[in-house]
Amino acid sequence: VAMMSGAYVLTDTIDKAFDSIFVDSYAGTDTVVTGKDAGFSFEGEAAETPPIPAETLERVRAVDGVEIATGSVQDFQTKLLRPDGEAIDTGGAPAFAFGIETAPEYDRFNPLNLVEGRWPSGRGEVAVDEGVADEEGLKLGDRIGVAALGPAREFQIVGIAKYGDLSSIGGATFAIFDVPTAQELLDKGGQLDSVQAAAEEGVTPEQLTQRIQAELGDDVTVRSGVEQADEDSGELATFTTIIRYFLLSFAGIALFVGAFVIFNTLSITVAQRLREFATLRTLGASRRQVLRSVILEALVIGLGASIVGLFSGLGLAIGLNELFKALNLDLPQTDTVFATRTVVVSLLVGTLVTLVAGLFPAIRATRVPPIAAVREGATMPRGRFARFTPYVAVLIVALALLALGYGTLADDIAVGDRFILLGVGVLALFIGVAMLSSRLVRPLARVVGVPARRMGGAAGRLAERNAQRNPGRTAATAAALMIGIALVTFISVLANGLRVSNSDAIERQIQSDLIITSQDGYSEFPAAVGDA
Repeated sequence: VAMMSGAYVLTDTIDKAFDSIFVDSYAGTDTVVTGKDAGFSFEGEAAETPPIPAETLERVRAVDGVEIATGSVQDFQTKLLRPDGEAIDTGGAPAFAFGIETAPEYDRFNPLNLVEGRWPSGRGEVAVDEGVADEEGLKLGDRIGVAALGPAREFQIVGIAKYGDLSSIGGATFAIFDVPTAQELLDKGGQLDSVQAAAEEGVTPEQLTQRIQAELGDDVTVRSGVEQADEDSGELATFTTIIRYFLLSFAGIALFVGAFVIFNTLSITVAQRLREFATLRTLGASRRQVLRSVILEALVIGLGASIVGLFSGLGLAIGLNELFKALNLDLPQTDTVFATRTVVVSLLVGTLVTLVAGLFPAIRATRVPPIAAVREGATMPRGRFARFTPYVAVLIVALALLALGYGTLADDIAVGDRFILLGVGVLALFIGVAMLSSRLVRPLARVVGVPARRMGGAAGRLAERNAQRNPGRTAATAAALMIGIALVTFISVLANGLRVSNSDAIERQIQSDLIITSQDGYSEFPAAVGDA
């Protein structure tokens, strides 16, 4: 439950930070004009939106109902350089460059807030983000190198800013210039990446958007500020969703393993209280009352443990965030989000797992006959369907192997269906093996117990017999360990397989003595680097 709660808290906090970025970006904007969406690139990824002619800004300003409009230039691969010329590594996060109108009347369009200094207003001036300034020890008046798609240039730091009210934008960096300087640096002379407009009083954003669209035609994309914020945040929502499900998958595994432990623990306590339940039955307690009492205990334990896990998740979220930082995958941060959904889902799932795991021991408790209260060494009675367990287990294992085989080898199924088959197959295989394992405990214990008998004396013999005395309990205890070892094996084999196959492919493809890439391995860099 702590893992589940931590996953929700961490990703909700990241989502809020990203939403804050985009909401702040368009807070004072009624309409946004950008280049026409370019669809998808050859690699299947969304192609970069092209710039628009700079004269588009004047056309927008001339539209009836526009109070004020401004244009901006931006880039996501503009590196800041240390004094030794080495680029400040963003760990794969964007390296933003903004060209903005810095006059006071355009402040409503500017999502950035000055911390120190002023906005740049000339070819040699730049403002940098607060995070980089703190990390690199930069202050007003220092000079810093900036590398875009042309030769690196030096600028004087005249301002230090932050994005809205965010305490961190993760590993990303940003550099702010005035528009002419950004156009020159980013090789976008006579071009803008977006135009933002605010409506006059009495004109709604929808009306203004329609008017500007009618004026500019279909060669550009025109959206309201809210639509543009949703569009931008939607692109990043997939990213945080992947992180969330990745972490929740581990929470699901932990809950699955925990169910075996809970089942085993409650089975032991029920067996130890055999005479207590028998005495209650002798005094007139019905089977339903005994069932309710054990289920109530499981409910209280599950709810209490889930509450502890829920709040432990807050600490775990902080730990996960520090882990991302250590892996150089720092993400934007804002105030911690502890959503109602996190509370409800965490408590509900934790409690339900405990109840389901405790249901079978509770049913077994109802089978205790009253006469067991006066018997010495009485044992729990077997259920009516216990004799069918091996056959059901074999059927489950067979179906699991069938699902795994079909999911692995079939060519006529979609990727999503393949993963579902593999997941269901693995889960069913675990359950089937766990059901069969009680039949294997005695022969296995005899083999494993040979060293214990020979070297451990009386204690060794007692240990062996204890393992054999209650095969179901021993098997349930071992099941949790079995799942853990299976996961370790799976991760090890998968990671090693990916490493070896990738290494072999790279070694076959690359015959060069020297390879130059950008720092993050995929960003563009000037073709002149090849000549150099």
